Amino acid sequence: MTIRLNACLECGCDLAPGPKDREFCCAGHRATWNNRRLQRGAALYDLWMAHRWQRSEAQAAGLFQALCRLVSDYRAEDRAEREGRRSWRRHELVLGDRPHLKAKKFNVRGGR
Repeated sequence: MTIRLNACLECGCDLAPGPKDREFCCAGHRATWNNRRLQRGAALYDLWMAHRWQRSEAQAAGLFQALCRLVSDYRAEDRAEREGRRSWRRHELVLGDRPHLKAKKFNVRGGR
């Protein structure tokens, strides 16, 4: 498998010259790519929230292993059906949209 740097994330075709941050050859492919993320994300959201906020039940049910298996299945699907092209946004972009996620929380108490 050869990964091309200037290719549409959905179909893999070469992108026409344009903005350097362009990732798709057309709006339809962007929509298809984002719809896949939405569909996959629903299951991940439910499992992760249970893993985080219902800890004892999640541990008993093996939710972390299930989460890992689920994303492994998604990656295998990418390899089989999408020639290995990634199906997720780069973490830098996600954190760039949400800088508070990287902020450190400090509790400062006033007084004595």
